[in-house]
Amino acid sequence: MAIKQNSCTELKLVVFDLDGTLIEPSSSWKYLHQKLGTWKRAKKNPDLFYAGKLSWEEWAKRDAKLWAGIESNDVRRIAQKCPRTKGAKKATLRLKENDLHVAIISGGISFFADEVAQELKISHVFSNKLHERNGILTGEVTVSVTATNKPELLLQLSKQLEISLRHVVSVGDDFTMIPLFKITGLSIAFNPSTSDVRKSANVVLVGQSLLDILPYILKNRVRKSSMHACKQGHSRLARRI
Repeated sequence: MAIKQNSCTELKLVVFDLDGTLIEPSSSWKYLHQKLGTWKRAKKNPDLFYAGKLSWEEWAKRDAKLWAGIESNDVRRIAQKCPRTKGAKKATLRLKENDLHVAIISGGISFFADEVAQELKISHVFSNKLHERNGILTGEVTVSVTATNKPELLLQLSKQLEISLRHVVSVGDDFTMIPLFKITGLSIAFNPSTSDVRKSANVVLVGQSLLDILPYILKNRVRKSSMHACKQGHSRLARRI
């Protein structure tokens, strides 16, 4: 497997997609429709989007309208029970133990992103927020993450954390990750949904566990520690001489 990343690059931030990456369903939108019984009315929307007849924002708004009147707690319970990708919790814990920042940038639904972020103790989260009033969904949505603006959001976060993009890892499965793959130091396509996603990534992983990403990210942490120890050894030797 070819890895185009510079072996000397120290990685400091890992950005995950949510749908199909941290959770098993490829779409939190479709998953929620299926659980609430609204999928039959919504399934034409993605077809219209991919045919170029509907914008990403309009697609989200049409979907959200179908949930007007639903109790927010019902949606939270669905999000809580949504299957997590195997190894997600252990993988993010290992990353943080190695002093890496972890973030979610997802075109998915805020209820799902927020539940996963709380569970995995991820403090940086970008997703699309369904509006609620008095515990009831209003049918409105704030679209913060689109099919094309993930790089803009990453730039915002990287400036906040003072981390260069060459020190960032992006991990995801669908076409919305391709713009991120093009600008980050290391890109990992985890069970890529299309050949274009596969071709855009430095590393392609097909499997069931997110633990598989760790060797490609943490090996540089080990290399840096070894190099530091080596430099210290040379310094001590020089002083003795």
